[in-house]
Amino acid sequence: MSYMKEPVFSLKQSFEQFASMIPGSVYVLDVLQKTICYVKADDLFLCSFSTEEVTRLGYDFYARIIYAEDLSLWTEAYKRMLQYVYEHEEEQEMIDFFSCTFRLQRPFSSVPRPLLQMVYHRMKPVWVDHELRYMICSLESSTYKEAGNLRLHYKGKYSYNEYDFVTNRWRQKQKEILTEREKVILILAQQGKSTIEMSDILCKGHNTIRNQIKVLFAKLERHTMLGAIELARNLRLVYPKK
Repeated sequence: MSYMKEPVFSLKQSFEQFASMIPGSVYVLDVLQKTICYVKADDLFLCSFSTEEVTRLGYDFYARIIYAEDLSLWTEAYKRMLQYVYEHEEEQEMIDFFSCTFRLQRPFSSVPRPLLQMVYHRMKPVWVDHELRYMICSLESSTYKEAGNLRLHYKGKYSYNEYDFVTNRWRQKQKEILTEREKVILILAQQGKSTIEMSDILCKGHNTIRNQIKVLFAKLERHTMLGAIELARNLRLVYPKK
């Protein structure tokens, strides 16, 4: 079966027009051809390689940039994503994107060995004529402590599927429901507000705000505001997708 080049060209052309507005790194996999058909010129994903080297290496590029201890986990995660999509064709309209975490190894001349950097990786399936053809991927630096965290996110649902690499099964999990006050605290924290400034804005005592932040951290199982903000953003807890 032959494939027209036009869809690839159109996709690449579209990304070149607005890729600079997308935070983090962006690239596109051609699932059928097993190639990387578009790469944004952003060094987070490139890790000092050129875009030409990435497209030439294709899937082999992952072995160049992913930390050796995480590479097999990433390979397994990608395999499970494709397997899920192929086995659940009826969910095409429901699937939003997959996500996982892994460490990149970044070379720096001032550091004797590559610096490890955890990234949060999103992969959005794109179907052409009812057949999985592309994965639109994005990366951003992450506060996650462990690699893995493979999740399937649905459109407009307050639940997601999480893959267990021990039992080799997907399990459904409910997102945490944040109170209005918890959402406001996260919004103010994103604006760089201190707890004292939050107290003034919300007309509440400083200790009250600190206690509410502790409850928020416990609910999200995070120990820092940066981690709480990241998880809330990844799961769309503050601004749910309608």
